[in-house]
Amino acid sequence: MKISSNITIITASILTSFLLIGCGSDSNSSSTTTSTFDGQLVDSYVENVDYICGDGVTGITDIDGRFSCESLPIKFKIGGIELGELTNLPIDKQVFPQDLVGVDRNDTTNEDVKAMARLLQSCDEDSQARNGIKIQERVRANLNNMNEKFDAQNLQTYVDTAEVVLADENTSVEHLEDTTEFVDAVNDASSVPAIVKDALLTPSYTLSQEVKNTLAYMGNEERLAHDVYMKLYEFYPLTQFINVATNGERSHIESVQLLIQKYISSYDEFTNIDLPELGYKEAAIEDMNSGVYDISDIQNLYDSLIVIGQQSEQDALEVGCMIEVTDINDLLEDIELAEESGATDVVTTFEFLRDGSYSHYWAFDKALVSMGIAEGCCVAGAEYCHPEYPQNSTGGGSGDAPHDGTGQQKGKN
Repeated sequence: MKISSNITIITASILTSFLLIGCGSDSNSSSTTTSTFDGQLVDSYVENVDYICGDGVTGITDIDGRFSCESLPIKFKIGGIELGELTNLPIDKQVFPQDLVGVDRNDTTNEDVKAMARLLQSCDEDSQARNGIKIQERVRANLNNMNEKFDAQNLQTYVDTAEVVLADENTSVEHLEDTTEFVDAVNDASSVPAIVKDALLTPSYTLSQEVKNTLAYMGNEERLAHDVYMKLYEFYPLTQFINVATNGERSHIESVQLLIQKYISSYDEFTNIDLPELGYKEAAIEDMNSGVYDISDIQNLYDSLIVIGQQSEQDALEVGCMIEVTDINDLLEDIELAEESGATDVVTTFEFLRDGSYSHYWAFDKALVSMGIAEGCCVAGAEYCHPEYPQNSTGGGSGDAPHDGTGQQKGKN
């Protein structure tokens, strides 16, 4: 990856996701009554479960476990087995076995909770709960005449009647706990926008190795950008640096961390990347050692950018232009790779990062123009001159039409 004519890096990553698992979560609290109640049935996301709304309207959960009712309560059933009934939805609209049983979201030791998780995963069409749970049609038919409320003591009877193999208890509970923790982490990530959260709260896709590696690469780039901007702010306390770092790059880092948490269970899943054991999977951004890397290429890049940026205020802003163009170039390639894997959650997240980088680019461009540098980011060189970049409504643009690299604004006489 090339940052400028005299700086070339081999991208590597030292970023993995951290967990923000809420203790004593209030996710079981009830939401205010609304005209339509939309939610998702979760142990991963459960497809093909019947639900009955309070007004008698019925439906079947879709591939993302989604359901919609205009009145409460809502009952959930597999064939003739009633999994549970809710008179109110959890605030996060995620309905877990814990919610159906009526215990705290963190309680995965309850016998009914464990048994329900095992039943759901046993009935999965491909026995791969991580990519979503699809209840088989034959299971629904086999259980149609049961006509009873779920009872953990009858689990073996349910399994025998459904004609499926009972899932291992430890594996089932571990999966449920992982899903619960991930949903909590998504809910707790206050800087991540709703469009990314909604994309993440879906079944996992099968990612190619190349896409998995892009998660590591992109996470590293976003963290590097954050670190550089925070350091340059110490030299030149410009609002662009602090705003982009704290409002922009922070949400970018957390978004990629959540993707990594969703798809990467261990460092071994990354290939051709020298990953040090720095504990980033458990670390909050504030606890990461800013500007210090165990990978020499990353350390050298950071040091080089700081040397360039501290020379003058203009150089510092040009470094911002360079970083954002590099991020955009990489993201455009990464989005194509994710689309090839069909991973819409990764695509949505990467598009959010790309759009943010467009805004960041124009923030630095605007700052240069305000200094009297008519070319804006184009002063850094032709490879960093991109008047075609869109300006996003989320802010960070020049406030007027983009200029054409000569100081003349497009669309203006």
